[in-house]
Amino acid sequence: MAPMMKEEKQKQNRMLCVFMEDLVPKGHFLRKLDAAIDFSFVYDIMRPLYSDKGRPSIDPVVLVKMLLIGYLYGIDSERKLEQEILVNIAYRWFLGLDLEDKVPDHSVFSQNRRRRFKDTEVFREIFNTVVERCAEAGLIGGECVVMDSTHIKANAANGHAEKVLLVEGPNDYWLKLNDEHGGHIRQKTEEADMTLTVKKKSLSDPEAGWMHRHPKPAGFHYLCHQSSDIRYGIVTDVHVTPGDVTDAPYCVERIAYQKKECRLPFRYAGLDSGYDTVAVHHGLHQLGIRAYIPVNPGHTAHWRKERGLFTIEDFHYDVQNDRYICPNDCTLRYIGVRKAHYRVGKNYVTRSEDCKNCPLKSQCIAGKANYKEVRRDFYQEDQERHHALVGTALYRYVMRKRQVICEGNFALQKRCHNLRFTRKRGIEKVQEQCLFSAIALNLKRLVKYGTAPLRPAVSYPQIKLRIVSLQRNLSVNYC
Repeated sequence: MAPMMKEEKQKQNRMLCVFMEDLVPKGHFLRKLDAAIDFSFVYDIMRPLYSDKGRPSIDPVVLVKMLLIGYLYGIDSERKLEQEILVNIAYRWFLGLDLEDKVPDHSVFSQNRRRRFKDTEVFREIFNTVVERCAEAGLIGGECVVMDSTHIKANAANGHAEKVLLVEGPNDYWLKLNDEHGGHIRQKTEEADMTLTVKKKSLSDPEAGWMHRHPKPAGFHYLCHQSSDIRYGIVTDVHVTPGDVTDAPYCVERIAYQKKECRLPFRYAGLDSGYDTVAVHHGLHQLGIRAYIPVNPGHTAHWRKERGLFTIEDFHYDVQNDRYICPNDCTLRYIGVRKAHYRVGKNYVTRSEDCKNCPLKSQCIAGKANYKEVRRDFYQEDQERHHALVGTALYRYVMRKRQVICEGNFALQKRCHNLRFTRKRGIEKVQEQCLFSAIALNLKRLVKYGTAPLRPAVSYPQIKLRIVSLQRNLSVNYC
């Protein structure tokens, strides 16, 4: 045996007298989290769900903290979470468990979901309370909200599906327009009220939706729609839908929810071109929010521009006389209301005599048509008002913040906080997963920035002045 080589012999079991406080490093993240937020608010949220009789339950704060540990440290299996807590002293300290205390079994989560938490809003209330704590710490500016969605792979086999025929009626926006116009729209478009659609339905998870949007992967997914405040990127709202829907229909509803229920007085919104619909522009305008949204020309307009054909932008709308003027100075008169693909608008057409010998006919009318038809959506002026902001200094500022915050949050959540795919089935359970992923992200930022000197609140006129000053100093023309 080499004289300098030490060999550890089998040690006897010894009785040790230690303090849990001494075993957890002073700078551990869970120590900072425990100091940053008091989780006793969970008792008030959970109390109505527990009976006055029967055996004492497991502490609800312990249950919530256990789930939170899984999302903070990327443990996506509740069986594995139980095993990790069993051997991790820092986790035990955070939960208030001594070394000899038994860790709650993983089945406690599924049983509580099935018996106690089903059809309740407890996880939403916990999320909203964390958002309130972030606001109290000064991490939410409340001026500008950015919103986007990301897909989450469902726990469903793509080949285990069936095709179903869905009968879809008019959407909420269409019904609202009909009410605002005294039922006139429904009378004119009664034959287009119902739409038949063939969709794929998963036999494993019927609530998941088949997504086939380029360049995203095809398959059964859920969509997580998230709103964030631009000051520190705190997630202020989470909403989950099947993967076969678009982003726009839920935008106004979720921002209105935040203004009313969460008391966040947003005045500006930054969204991508997927939200560039008249319904979104009009809804945000009614909420008193100025929207910064890139123009989405659509596939048809892009196809026509590539071939040198006229698009709707080449036709001038005469507001006073409610008519369109074509590039050849001919009038398109209003003839009634038209509904197509959940878009409701006023229809304008030319006279066939005007188009018959028009020198621009080949650039305007397709096929054998002998007149031009243009549709103008109701409240399209709200969309045009927001389109006028595209390219301004504030527009560029908000778009940069939207890209960094929305894409950055999703990337971090998918890499570290269990948002890449789901082991659960059903939209309610996926909603829980997305809420806890956002809670974990918000708490990390509360720990990081909650005790640090806050960034000064900057109003948007000040932002504009700073951008203009920077442009002058660099002698760069951004407009």
